[in-house]
Amino acid sequence: MTGNLLIDSAISLSAIALMVFAAWLAFRAPPAVVDESAAQSRLAFDEPDFQPLAWLFDGEGRAALAEGADGDFALVFRLGADLVTRRFPAGVASATAKEGALIVRPADPGAGPVTLRAAGADDWARKIAAG
Repeated sequence: MTGNLLIDSAISLSAIALMVFAAWLAFRAPPAVVDESAAQSRLAFDEPDFQPLAWLFDGEGRAALAEGADGDFALVFRLGADLVTRRFPAGVASATAKEGALIVRPADPGAGPVTLRAAGADDWARKIAAG
């Protein structure tokens, strides 16, 4: 190498960054799409005792929300290349309807807000807030 510590370190860090970027490009997975079958199978796997009565699906395939027979709600959404679920009773999560979109903020600190663009957002926000 050059013998200069700063230049050699910069070259090494640049090479590492280039290799990480190349691996990310080569092996990245496309984001999961939340359609009816994917949401139902993921929810059945994560919450086998949850019996959905009604569903609300995001028009862009990012999330789905189910209302259960016991009054609970289950949110299925993308996180990276996979789907995750959050189950919560009515009144626990924050839900607002804004411009035809339902924004759900589960009380779980590991989950950020999830937006579902779908018809009926106002009705679902009221159902979630009623606790």
